[in-house]
Amino acid sequence: MAFVKHRFGSTFYVKFKSNSKVKKTPIIFLHGGPGSTHNYFLNLKSLAKDREIYMYDQIGGGQSSDTGIKHWTIDTFVEELKTLVKAWKLDNYILMGASWGTTLALEYFLAANKNEKKRIEKIIFQSPLFSTSDWEKDANRLIKELPKKSRKIINYCHEIEATDSKVYQKTVLEYYLKHVLRNKKLLFAPRKPNINGDKIYAHMWGPSEFKATGTLKKYERASQLKKLKLPVLLVCGQYDEATPETVKKYHKMIKGSQFKVIKVIKEASHCISLERPKDLIKVIKTFID
Repeated sequence: MAFVKHRFGSTFYVKFKSNSKVKKTPIIFLHGGPGSTHNYFLNLKSLAKDREIYMYDQIGGGQSSDTGIKHWTIDTFVEELKTLVKAWKLDNYILMGASWGTTLALEYFLAANKNEKKRIEKIIFQSPLFSTSDWEKDANRLIKELPKKSRKIINYCHEIEATDSKVYQKTVLEYYLKHVLRNKKLLFAPRKPNINGDKIYAHMWGPSEFKATGTLKKYERASQLKKLKLPVLLVCGQYDEATPETVKKYHKMIKGSQFKVIKVIKEASHCISLERPKDLIKVIKTFID
């Protein structure tokens, strides 16, 4: 097991080496959450056939060190990524973020100095979160497509702040099966405890995918997409909670890039790497090659 030690603790990572004699730009994968792990990216490790791949558990979650609440901030995760890039001795690299990982990728780019920006060769934004208001607006529309009883339970539990109730959690899964992970077996599969990571998620985001109550509640950075002047890929699922309509809007906002691509993967929702990994790999390879 490999770790990088820094002032926040120790970050766990995995590196997949390439057997190719021709060295191509490595990819750094940024998982969602906040507070999740790299595990759902493992279906994409075949991308290491011709380039190195780095996946890691962001500090505070998974196999990385637990952290206290004062470190549950965007700045912490940006600094952590900067430290990792330095530790891995990467000259140039591609960033691939999913969900909250796209937030981190954007914030990392915006915080980078001129020389650091030049080292980021491309960015892949999968199912992006650039605006909480956009996210909740889409969620409210998708919730309206649920059965009347389910809508009533969700709205009532939000109203009385009973999001920890069993009935709310059960109804949340109805939404998840439509727009987060459309594979019942995978959605209900046992997972390793990630207690501190779950606390980070609740603190920074909220009680469910469609209800922001945490520190990201007022997160609005879509206007900064105009500052991206490098090749960008935007990808989402047909049934994604990061809806194709909103992702297409973001595509139009990236006016500084001369090469920007948008792809919607059919029969997929939010967890594309679990649902349609081969399709996602094909889209990524086409873009980076």
